[in-house]
Amino acid sequence: MSKETLATVEKVRGGFQLDSQIPVTQLARSTAWKGSLAKFSMLQILDRNQTAAIVLTPEAFRAVLTYIDEIEEELESAQVEMLLKAREGMENWESGEELARKAKQSFLERQELLRGLLDGNQQ
Repeated sequence: MSKETLATVEKVRGGFQLDSQIPVTQLARSTAWKGSLAKFSMLQILDRNQTAAIVLTPEAFRAVLTYIDEIEEELESAQVEMLLKAREGMENWESGEELARKAKQSFLERQELLRGLLDGNQQ
């Protein structure tokens, strides 16, 4: 991720300054908000002092999407790594009748626990 993209995302994550908040009625009355949007890369549109919308410049929107994509990739990599670590030593894969036999045995050994889960632990 470029430094510029990261700086834009940090600006968005940092919240809104007073000059970057405008009432919804000002959108129709004036074009001054365009200058604030260019300056801050984002605007908070207020309706009766409640946030009605958030407006981002196209560059800020792309930066946020890029940031989300990269965070999702990092999360996915971490999850795959965690799965691989959890499965270390599980190289004895079973199939067919042997797998079915072991599955049935596992269910029988954990019958009480499974019954409790299915019944919501109510007896």
